[in-house]
Amino acid sequence: MKNQNYWKSHYVVETSADEIEKNIKRTDFTSAGKNLDLIYFEKSRNAPNILISEGSGGHGYFFAELGYLMYLKAYNVFIMPRHGSMTINELVKRHNDALKYIAGNFNSRIGVFAESLGSYAIFYLALAHGSMKSMVLQNGPAILTEDSFQKAFSEGGGAARRRKLVLPFAKLLVKIFPQLPLPISLYLDYKELIDTKEENRRVEIHLIKEGHLNDMDFNKWNPLSAIMSLVLTPPPNPLSHLKIPTMFLVPKRGIYPLYEKNLFNRLPAIKKKLVAVDGSVFWMVSHPKEAAEIISDWFNETL
Repeated sequence: MKNQNYWKSHYVVETSADEIEKNIKRTDFTSAGKNLDLIYFEKSRNAPNILISEGSGGHGYFFAELGYLMYLKAYNVFIMPRHGSMTINELVKRHNDALKYIAGNFNSRIGVFAESLGSYAIFYLALAHGSMKSMVLQNGPAILTEDSFQKAFSEGGGAARRRKLVLPFAKLLVKIFPQLPLPISLYLDYKELIDTKEENRRVEIHLIKEGHLNDMDFNKWNPLSAIMSLVLTPPPNPLSHLKIPTMFLVPKRGIYPLYEKNLFNRLPAIKKKLVAVDGSVFWMVSHPKEAAEIISDWFNETL
């Protein structure tokens, strides 16, 4: 990170940042010929594991507090590196390589908590029979090529309206200029996603408007190929191939909660649970203790 202490003053809301920092460890895993940083909290080599996967632009320290709180509940917790500039299929492979690293160096009892872009990749990995034993997904997941998802993706004003206007042209442009860099703000407005509920809004303005949007380590641009993979990547298998226990965390003021609930109702006969939370897409970082409790309870049942 360019500023090693930035996360301590901007992304910790309910815990001691110094205590979190004392327990952070660092390692790396290999994917697509690259060594990638992996920050983690270690309980013991035999403890069950949680892999956290963030959304667009984010880096591992954005989830340091949430990871630490789940570590306190007797888990090894690993946080994926930044996803920037990668397509969905590339992210599926990267996550699979991270799971292999954890299984090989710790053990195979691994649950995944993923949100937004991370949840798209993890859901597709689960449909491809990835090796995690259970998952919790927030701000997603989706069958990206479904008409119902693409309609939900483009409904509303602000960034959603821009997505709707740009999408037809982008589908043509990506064939000619796949590496054309575009700002994430073209299709995703983080300020617009801050919770409207006043007591949550104060915290999320600090986290997002004052923190994330000024963070030099966050990814601000993506190539067109990575952006368009959000709507052009077919699932590796039908929904019926999902075999592992699955929880959906659906914020009431999320981007497309109705689509998520509909998708949940179409899941096959697996162990599953939907939890509606009174928050926005940033609920898991503005309410890390509550999020850690819900997520850890699920993995206590399913790992």
